[in-house]
Parts: sequence; C-alpha cells; structure tokens
Amino acid sequence: MLSKRIKKIKSSSIRKVFDLATKNKGEFINFAIGQPRFKVPDELKRAMADAVQNGANKYAPTQGIQELREKVAEKLRVENNIQASSDDIIITSGTSGGIFLALSSILNPGDEVIIPDPYFTLYKEIIAFLDGVPTFLDTYQTFRIDPEKLKRLITEKTKALIINSPNNPTGIVYSQKELSDLAKIAKKNNLLIISDEIYEKFDYDRKFFSVGGIYENTITLNGFSKSYAITGWRVGYAHAPGKIIQTMNKLQQYTFVCAPAPAQAALAKAFNVNLNEEYQKYRLKRDVLYQELEDKYQIYKPEGAFYLFVKMPPGRKQFVDELINHKLLVVPGEAFSNRNDYFRISFAVEDDALEKGIKILRDLA
Repeated sequence: MLSKRIKKIKSSSIRKVFDLATKNKGEFINFAIGQPRFKVPDELKRAMADAVQNGANKYAPTQGIQELREKVAEKLRVENNIQASSDDIIITSGTSGGIFLALSSILNPGDEVIIPDPYFTLYKEIIAFLDGVPTFLDTYQTFRIDPEKLKRLITEKTKALIINSPNNPTGIVYSQKELSDLAKIAKKNNLLIISDEIYEKFDYDRKFFSVGGIYENTITLNGFSKSYAITGWRVGYAHAPGKIIQTMNKLQQYTFVCAPAPAQAALAKAFNVNLNEEYQKYRLKRDVLYQELEDKYQIYKPEGAFYLFVKMPPGRKQFVDELINHKLLVVPGEAFSNRNDYFRISFAVEDDALEKGIKILRDLA
C-alpha cells in the first residue's frame, strides 16, 4: 500500500529517543533533544497572546506576512550582509519546512547534493525522498571541509552543496575564509549553496559568518525555533534568488499553505528580543562539559550550537545502550553519519541535569 518513495525514508533515531523520554518522563537525564531550555521571553508570549486575541487566526499569505518579511530582510542586510528584499523572503513552517521546499524546488531525479558528514539527518532523507543522490564528504577527524576533497566529489550531476554552521551535531563554525573558499568552488562549478543557519546565535569561539553575503547563488535558511526557544511555533524563513523563492512559494501553497499566522504576527511585533545573556549561558555549559570530559573521551571542542559529538570508548560499540541503561539519553552517531562510532550530546539542559549526566559519562568512560 505504500509508495516506493516513502520507503526510502528511515525513522529518525532522534525521534525514537524523544519518544523514549516522553514515555518515561522524569526517569531519564535527557542529553538527546536539541531544544533550548531557557524561558520564552515574556514580550514574545504577550505578543502571541495579543495576536490571537486580535484575530490573527486565519490563513496568512503563503509567502508570509509582509511585516515579518520586511523585518527578516532588514536583519539579513544588517547582520549578514545579504542584500535582501522582502520579495525574496519566504516565511516557512520551521527551518525544516524550508529545507523541504528548497530541495523540492531545485532537484531533478539523479541530481547530486554534497553533504559534509556528519550532517543533520533531515538532509539525507529528504534528498533521497526526492530521488536525488546524497553524496557524502567525509570531514572526520576535525569536522572541517577540505576544499580538495570537495572538488573531487563534484560531477556533472552535482547540483548543490549543503552546509550547516554552527553545525549539528559537531558544533563546528565555519570561518569567513573557509566559506569564501567554498563559494569560489561553487561559483566555478555553477553550484547552489544551501546554508542552514538555524544555530546562528549560538557562536562562542568563532563569530558566525553567512555565506549568502559573498555568494549570491545561496539559499539561506534560518528561523526562530532555537534562538527564541519556540521550537513548537514552527516559523522559519528562507532567502534565495527570486525564481527559487517564487517556486518555493508555489509549492508551499499546496503543502504547508502558510506558516502559523499567530506566530508570524507575534514575531513581527517582538522581532528584536535580546537573548544574548541566555546564549552566553550555553557557552558556559559548553565549557563545563568539555572540561569535564576531555580527559575521558576523544572530543572536538564545539565552537557553536549546543552539541558535543563524542567518539565512543574503544571496543564498546553498544556504549549508547550502556548509557541508556544508566538512565542517560544520547543520540547514536549513526543518526548523523555513515559511521557508527560516535554519539551526540545536547547540553541544552538544566545545570543539575548537566552535572548528573557528566558524572554518568565519567563513571562509564
């Protein structure tokens, strides 16, 4: 009864762990889910309540409400050096919705998309679902992109390169020089760059840089889920060349219809909420976690986001199960990679949970 296409998609290991945590609420220390734990700003909650009370409960324009698109365009111009117009912005149903619309708009069957490995699991599955071909660029052990390796992967069928900075699951933040090198390669080979920037605000040791500011054939994807701790609101945005945005808008008409109208109205009203203090708390969590584990595990210090990608102890392939048996949830690295000898920790947790989880990890190392 099922289509051949849908059978290409595997259930997410992340959601499996999420379901385990939900069914056993309070029993586990949850280092698995990438969801900020700081409080949603009161200003934003009031704006959402006002939006509902004032009638923002109907369909929004498919491309997104004008006021929010103008705010996004201004943000991109000021903060990312992207010469954005509101006409070239679409408000999406989360950044994940934007990824689906973007890939659906550009891919033909057989088109190849280069994905640095490790990667956010959604990329691989959606490309395969659309009959594209995910091509993996191995970035182990430093998790940085080697330009020469990248060049060797490019064929006449290569359509795009996906980058995610700050990165999930590794925490890598690509430098301006690195992104400039990638842009030169993309330009020479007439490739699109798809830049997933959802963790933009969580940059600790290396300042975030947006490749769309130096390469016009970029689809820039971002949103509010992580930066405002509103993962359930499902509002993201995309900026791209006009033809791509028009096509994404056409497809959104027949899929998501529009991003949630009350959330769009609230974000337009409270767009510039300042949460820098909360982001710095995550830098401190990162520091504590890294300092406590660096002598026990092979790890690379994350420069951004809120993840640590950790190599399993030698000879212990079932280490994730060991952690689960000790009531600590992490995500197996195979959810993000063609390798299965790593696991991902999310340090988007309360301080007491961080302390307990660290103890378990140290005891079992």
